[in-house]
Amino acid sequence: MTDQEPVDIAAVIDAAPFSALLLWVTLLSYLIMIIDGFDLQAMALAAPAVAASWNLKRELLGPVLAASLVGMGLGSVALGWFGDRRGRKTSFCVCIAILSLGSLMCGCATSLSQLVLFRFITGVGLGGAAPLATSLVAEWMPRRWRSVAVAVVIAAIPLGGMLGAALSQRIIPAYGWRSVFLLGGVFPLALLAVAIVQLPESPRYLAGRTDKRAALARCLNRLGDGQRFTSADRFFVAERELPAADGLKSLVSAPYLRTTLLLWLAFACNTLALYGFVNWLPIVLSSAGQSLSSALHGSFLFNCGGIVGAIVGSVLISFFGSRRVGTSFAFIGSVAALFIGLSMAAVGHGGGMGARLFPLVAVAGVCLNGMQVFLYPVAAHSYPTIIRASGVGCASGVARIGGVLSSVVGSAVFALGLSVGDFFFILAAIILVTAVSFFALRSHIPGRNSDPSRAATPGRGRWTRLHSLARRGAGR
Repeated sequence: MTDQEPVDIAAVIDAAPFSALLLWVTLLSYLIMIIDGFDLQAMALAAPAVAASWNLKRELLGPVLAASLVGMGLGSVALGWFGDRRGRKTSFCVCIAILSLGSLMCGCATSLSQLVLFRFITGVGLGGAAPLATSLVAEWMPRRWRSVAVAVVIAAIPLGGMLGAALSQRIIPAYGWRSVFLLGGVFPLALLAVAIVQLPESPRYLAGRTDKRAALARCLNRLGDGQRFTSADRFFVAERELPAADGLKSLVSAPYLRTTLLLWLAFACNTLALYGFVNWLPIVLSSAGQSLSSALHGSFLFNCGGIVGAIVGSVLISFFGSRRVGTSFAFIGSVAALFIGLSMAAVGHGGGMGARLFPLVAVAGVCLNGMQVFLYPVAAHSYPTIIRASGVGCASGVARIGGVLSSVVGSAVFALGLSVGDFFFILAAIILVTAVSFFALRSHIPGRNSDPSRAATPGRGRWTRLHSLARRGAGR
């Protein structure tokens, strides 16, 4: 091949079969997201034991619980920006190292102020992990599997929280609260060692660097049936390129301003409602007369629903598109929160409402966690390669503002003497805003039923034909 013969990266990837390389990228990202979910909830899991060990009033732990969310907001933006300039893999490995270091330091903290600082550091790494994993998986995955693969990876976050809760019940009584953080620091170190050696860099990032042609050719050769690329090929991505200097400014400029603002609103509102359930559900249920065991069971069902919502919803998106599925999930979640509030208002402070509440809590978990998963592939779909990590990272950073505000909303409800039913009425209204803003987006992922260009999973002949078209088709 001549040095000038073009190869369309997107066409090569979209035509590829589901190879061992794609499985490896997805699996490694999935495992890292499990650790992300574990470390995300580690402070909440350890908080009662920390308060008892240091003789603290539980309300003093508020800054510690909020510190990781603030750090996640910074990490989402900073590490996303870094990923666009130094590569997704490099930035991903940096964020794993940061969250591992922060978690290990939390396990060695001797004061509340140290714990606040170390949780902030952990949050910086946590904030970068999800958007970078989303971008990396989305850029390696063929279009027909992209939304499902991204959703499966992000669905590992609530799974990590569930595993963390199960492990904490056993290791905290035996080894103390520090063991939660030490465990959350050692596991990512092990995965970091594997990622540095085995995780491939983003193909679209490599395509924009002429000195990385050989590395890109080696990666692409691992995709197909004996097809061979070399460093002599000229790789390109068939999308509008932006000047490198535009950076984050492009997100709030035409033609992306409307998309960015709607994504930010949807991310912030859904995250506010999600963390409202995650952080306050046990407290709210306990204050309404439920036992501690029942309150924790409600949280468990909420997380279980999240996994179901992420997987089932992503399959539905592949058929019907993200607008219809995501908007429906958000609307149903709003209705579920409304009926939870009505149910609590009707029963008052009785203890026998679990049979009525728990199905609604599970439905809310399906919808809110599922919606959180849908937002990431839609955000990745909304921006070109050169600003994708920044776009997803900034949206994730804005989402953390919603997470911090959830603590404000919860505290305000109790401080103002409002009923627990009012708490869920507020969440229902916020989720409804998520539904409206998500529906208004123009950059939705099309479903198979609405995409006339779709094709069945290509076999060997299909791969070869599209491979040839990719080489010939760009006179760009």
